[in-house]
Amino acid sequence: MTLPNELTPNHRLFLLAEDNPVDAELFSKMLDEAFKGQCSIVCVDRFEKISQALSKGNVEALILDMNLPDRSGADNVYHLDKTYPMLPIVVLTGNEDLDLAIHSLQNGAQDYLSKNNVTPEILKRSVRYAKERKQIELKLKDALEDAAFKNEQLAIQANYDSLTNIANRSYFNDIAKRTLARAKRKKSLVGLLYFDINNFKNINDTYGHLIGDGLLQQVANRLNKIVRSTDLLARLGGDEFVIITDLLEDKDDITPLLQRVQNQFESSFHIDSWDIDVSSSIGVAFYPEAENLDVLIKQADCAMYEAKSNSVEPVCVYSDKLAAQYARSQKIEFHLQGAIENQEIAAVFQPILDIHCPKNINLEVLSRWHSPVLGYVSPAEFIAIAEGTPLIEEITKNVIAQAGVIYNQVSNSKQSVACVFININAKQLSQPEFCSFILQHLEVNQLPPNKVCLELTGSHVIQDMNRSRQQFELLRSNDVRIALDNFGKGFASITHSFDLPFDILKLDHVLINAIDINERNQALVAGVIEMAHRLNIKVAAEGVEKKEEKETVIRLGCDLLQGYLVSKPVGMKEITAFCSSH
Repeated sequence: MTLPNELTPNHRLFLLAEDNPVDAELFSKMLDEAFKGQCSIVCVDRFEKISQALSKGNVEALILDMNLPDRSGADNVYHLDKTYPMLPIVVLTGNEDLDLAIHSLQNGAQDYLSKNNVTPEILKRSVRYAKERKQIELKLKDALEDAAFKNEQLAIQANYDSLTNIANRSYFNDIAKRTLARAKRKKSLVGLLYFDINNFKNINDTYGHLIGDGLLQQVANRLNKIVRSTDLLARLGGDEFVIITDLLEDKDDITPLLQRVQNQFESSFHIDSWDIDVSSSIGVAFYPEAENLDVLIKQADCAMYEAKSNSVEPVCVYSDKLAAQYARSQKIEFHLQGAIENQEIAAVFQPILDIHCPKNINLEVLSRWHSPVLGYVSPAEFIAIAEGTPLIEEITKNVIAQAGVIYNQVSNSKQSVACVFININAKQLSQPEFCSFILQHLEVNQLPPNKVCLELTGSHVIQDMNRSRQQFELLRSNDVRIALDNFGKGFASITHSFDLPFDILKLDHVLINAIDINERNQALVAGVIEMAHRLNIKVAAEGVEKKEEKETVIRLGCDLLQGYLVSKPVGMKEITAFCSSH
């Protein structure tokens, strides 16, 4: 075997694998004649020599005898095609075996010639076709691989969350439904864990969204390592995660998984230069107690929020008690739309006493629902269900409308309402059009903005400080005052609360109850009042029910009083009489 010392650009190099010297000489001459002497032919007589020859030159095509002494058959073609995928192969055989021809082509050859029917022209055409077919095959292969890659990427995008690389809601729904169907056939249990990161919005506000995203990624990575291969971890959106288990024999089988999930939140998450400690509240529900996936998710979600209300135990399993609460919530949700349309939700009014100017009339407008089907439904129940839906706006419109009625009715009787307090669900602050919505309905109901104070609950307000501040500034620039309601209840940060531009701070009744004998609460309230007054914020005491409580909060410096000692919430007729006699 020899290779030419130098090839011109038009000079071709062919490799001929042929053990018969006569045939080798014949086909070499045919190639030389076909390409008019502008080619070189390297001949080898053994299969094992092909690789050595290919490694020493840029071979344009291989002409391969199918029956070499050391190795023969279509498997030769398969081996060469896999080893040298860019090499065009023309197969030579001494017989007219069509099956062998087809077999060789299927194994990677580009053309097939019988030694008995070869001419220089046929050989030239065969080599040219082999090269063209090899190029077509390579392009097709690239296209197929590119399409396969794109399909794989589309499948990943369709099934996996782009931030955390775990299953997304759509893929979870698909797999979970199959799991429940399998559990139904085998009469087995399936468990669902529903959990999120407590106070995640505060983390975004404090550290920024990039750090928040990094936290979600690390949480997902930790969880992905502790779930069994037969379970499925998914991110439903935001900071909400779920794990659906494989088939269980007993509810207690889920305990090890629960423990592993809780353990992932025991150590800090290191993100950039920050060490962040977070916790999680976990809700658990089981199939077939929940008859389908939608109910299973709702039950686990309900259990999670119950777990959030328990500062000792961060895990809650859906129970009969929660089932009763859930059933009532479902009924309330079902009847709420009709209640709004049928004006079943009425307004009541509770006076607020101004210590410094007792003649001022201040009123808080509250919503009450007496359902002909459900009976009395507390605001805590139906407001919680309405929030996050368009129904909350309808309730807010109704409250503003009733506030406008009482304001204008009292004003027409030559009395004057100093301020109307309207409860606003703080989740509405996240809506960009919140301020314009309020101002529009104040104008429609002829309620001057400077006679209005919006009350918001602190625990909701501080979830999005930046958004809250922007909305506050817009409202206050239009003379609407803002009150922080229920201060002292829950775990709202004093620093965050005073960082927002409130006009009035309303102390929750838990601080006021028996304050005349509770020295600790007296000290707390005195300190809050001192801080508030330094910031030009008035302080109101809620839930004042005894004369001694009234005297104590006045002594401590409260500006406003509200509670049954002043007046319980009353209807339109009673409040009109109250204002007339004031």
